[in-house]
Amino acid sequence: MYNFYSWNSRTIRSAPVGAACFFPLAGIAICFLLFHLFRSWEYGGWAWAAFYICSYLLFSPAIACGLYSVLFEKPKLLAMAGLTAAGITVVTMPESRLLLDMLILLPLLFLGVMAVVKFVRWRQHRVPTRQPQSG
Repeated sequence: MYNFYSWNSRTIRSAPVGAACFFPLAGIAICFLLFHLFRSWEYGGWAWAAFYICSYLLFSPAIACGLYSVLFEKPKLLAMAGLTAAGITVVTMPESRLLLDMLILLPLLFLGVMAVVKFVRWRQHRVPTRQPQSG
């Protein structure tokens, strides 16, 4: 049977950078929605400040991971979903537009993601897998 939505465990394994993009961006979008609906951001207190600092630090690297996944990984579903959630969050919630400040570093973050992926692939091929010894 053909899986129309392409959502299975192999999607995450075959697109790990896309998964690394999707989960932070979806979490940021959900938290912004919850804070927007249940609390005013002016009176959010420590919880709002802690969430916003974490979101600020995770948003741009997650966008860079999403762009890498869209360009270089075969299954693009997770990356597209994460980038769509980020776009909808930024367009619909005015307080989330401050997250766009770090996008000026996007080229450097993209190069960083490419370097990390290349290092992980090099490390996987360099380190031999342990095979059980017989006898």
